Amino acid sequence: MRRKKNITLNSQNITLHFTGKEKIITLSLIIIMLSFANIINTSALSYQSSVGVGFTFNPTLSVSISPSDLTIANLVPGNTLDSNVINVSVASNASYGYTLSAIVNGNNNYLTHSNVTNIFNSIATDADLADLEDSEDTNIWGYSTSLDSGTTWSNYNGLSNSNNATLLSTNTNNTKTGIDSVDFKIAAKASNTQTSGTYTGVINFTAVTKPTPMNLAESYFAAGKTRHNGYYTMQDMTSEICNNTEVIGEGSQTELIDLRDDKVYWATKLADGHCWMTQNLDLDLDSNRTYTHYDTDLGWSTENDYTINENATWKPTHSTIDFAIGSNIPGWANSNIEPYSANPGDIYFYTSNSDANDIQYNSLQECINAGHNNCTHYHAGNYYNWSAAVGNNDTSELIIQYDNSPDSVCPKNWRLPKRDQITKKLDYATLVDTYRANATSIRIEPLYFIRSGVVRGSVTGGTLNGYYYHGTIYNDVGSYFMSFSSTFIRPNEYSGSYYARRFNGYPIRCLAR
Repeated sequence: MRRKKNITLNSQNITLHFTGKEKIITLSLIIIMLSFANIINTSALSYQSSVGVGFTFNPTLSVSISPSDLTIANLVPGNTLDSNVINVSVASNASYGYTLSAIVNGNNNYLTHSNVTNIFNSIATDADLADLEDSEDTNIWGYSTSLDSGTTWSNYNGLSNSNNATLLSTNTNNTKTGIDSVDFKIAAKASNTQTSGTYTGVINFTAVTKPTPMNLAESYFAAGKTRHNGYYTMQDMTSEICNNTEVIGEGSQTELIDLRDDKVYWATKLADGHCWMTQNLDLDLDSNRTYTHYDTDLGWSTENDYTINENATWKPTHSTIDFAIGSNIPGWANSNIEPYSANPGDIYFYTSNSDANDIQYNSLQECINAGHNNCTHYHAGNYYNWSAAVGNNDTSELIIQYDNSPDSVCPKNWRLPKRDQITKKLDYATLVDTYRANATSIRIEPLYFIRSGVVRGSVTGGTLNGYYYHGTIYNDVGSYFMSFSSTFIRPNEYSGSYYARRFNGYPIRCLAR
């Protein structure tokens, strides 16, 4: 005769953990001011007194559970059976919300018999208990949750004693999702030979308030970075700093300094998850200077950025050429393999009602003298051909389509946009898709791309079209680039036209590695 098994999972000792720093604000104000003056006498009598006023604010966080235990009764060997449902709810007035998670309390993931010998193991964290009905795996248990009490309970996962399983999480943009509780239950499966009795364990439900989002400058500070000439440095960027930075709008932009020439750039974390420069690179290359792995994006010897040659150096064969908008660029060569760059200096332009009629000028006065009262300064940065952009004096060996150049002229710990080897998508395409950018929105907050034209001996298409290099190869003479005008945006250009040639001079943007 088959014996029925009775398994009780006891959570009466469930503990609630509340973490996060308590915030206390005290304000002290003078709220009484008394003044008396005898207008008859020449000497005035005055009296003054003050009293302080203050208050204490404590953000609240609490968790409640009802009922207090999870019980599976009459578990039949070979079958899967659910427990009753408990509801775990959270109340908090924390500005940026909270997370609720569960974890097995103790050193193991199993539920233990009172004889301390027999156990029920938790299923793997990525398993599904419902799929194990016909499996020979037995003496196992798992959990399931539901935000909707009408949900059919079927999918169960393992619960670990080392990793918190998130049950619910509120938004981080000062708004709640409207969900403040979650239904929770367990299920188990026993073998015919498992010892009868009660198997117990404890689950900890932990609520944690989310910290106030940090902008880029705050993340630098939290990482213990120091300032140079009053700015955090481009070269001190780390993946940890970027990961700890939240996407919190225009106000989160931070000015960072490039140690190679002390030029300062705006940067921020954008909604695609990357930290970007929101200005074009303006580094003037010097053929008498050697750039190293310690100041420049050099020494990456593999596609996935794992191997670093700390002794990598680059001494460009050609210095950056200074020129004025509207003139030919002396010394510029249309080379697909050698590095050339050009510096237009500051640029002013008149913005008309029609984008197509925008005009560039070399000075504010020149713009005003032309009869315009809507003259704006912008910083186009430098123009780099593809070899200069990737920090290479001879790119003839870089010819395989979709390969990425490992190096770039970006500051250390920053890189050129490229094709992701996992998603196979180019960074500019992801950025454009994330913001659903069009020809107008790509040029304003928070992206700030510029229609600064292209160099082919001189600047053409200025204020009519914008072009930005990828670090990804199209063929032996071409590379991928992003282009846009007053009417279109194409984040993955690679046509065989002159615009795809590596000898073109385009601005570049860098993003953190």
